[in-house]
Amino acid sequence: MTADPASAREDVARRLAALARAPRPAVTPALPTPVPGTPVPATSVPATPLPGTSVPGTSGAGEPATRSVPWVPTSVDALAHAARTVRDPAPQGRPTAPPPRGRAPGRARWAVDARTAGAAIGVVALVVGAVVLRAAAAPAGEAVALPTPAVSAGVPATVAGTAPTPGATTAPTTAPATPADLLVHVVGAVAHPGVVHLTVGARVADALDAAGGVVDGADPAALNLARTVVDGEQVRVPLVGEVLAPPVDAPPVPVTGGEVAGTPVDLNTADLATLEGLPGVGPVLAGRIVEGRPYASVDALDDVPGIGPTLMADLRDRVRV
Repeated sequence: MTADPASAREDVARRLAALARAPRPAVTPALPTPVPGTPVPATSVPATPLPGTSVPGTSGAGEPATRSVPWVPTSVDALAHAARTVRDPAPQGRPTAPPPRGRAPGRARWAVDARTAGAAIGVVALVVGAVVLRAAAAPAGEAVALPTPAVSAGVPATVAGTAPTPGATTAPTTAPATPADLLVHVVGAVAHPGVVHLTVGARVADALDAAGGVVDGADPAALNLARTVVDGEQVRVPLVGEVLAPPVDAPPVPVTGGEVAGTPVDLNTADLATLEGLPGVGPVLAGRIVEGRPYASVDALDDVPGIGPTLMADLRDRVRV
């Protein structure tokens, strides 16, 4: 039975397509590379009969027999085999494994590094954002004024870090207190007897004015109006012809310049030493006072040589007869 050539070609084409889609065999024989100028020996390729294709013939017994037609590879098979050999060269006797699919090793390494760097940048961004949000949410502290330590009176201020020098004394920062005014008791022939307030350095005349002045019948000449008053003193204004008694509760007169403290000095009985204790009276003037005895009144002392109006005003309240 003779096969149709067209059917045979279609069958060959189908087989070639199936072989192209089929996986490569485990061992692929390498074709000899022809050397230029060297004749290629003819090689016999065993014919592979196609299934269902046979030709009539005669057997050895002279009987007609069916003979298979050998399959001759076409130019398409040779080209496909050569293309596979050039694309995937492999040594003889060793199977060729398909190349691994995926990225090249260098590209994979850089891709992993990029992912790691991206993750690190993300972590840093999260940490920075958390710190910024926490700082923005924290309430601002309020300024608190520190108390200024008060420097107590009488305690010297020292600079921090310096120690006081041993043996050194510091002067107090406060001056001794002085009375703002004087209290003087004015009695006798005045308009408003009582305690009056006077400034330091006030005179007897100031005390009388503070008490409203003298009344009719008063004898202000019996007092030394120019004398300086002291705190707690009593000033008595007598009437005309009235003899003044020693002041009541009068403070002791301070002893300065030979002045005698206590009650007024008796001009008729005092000795020279007592008279010399009076302000402005020396040994010579004391002798003259003794020579002018007896004295009927204090005003008679004005007749002693050397006693003028100023000294007489200072002695009037310090002497008596």
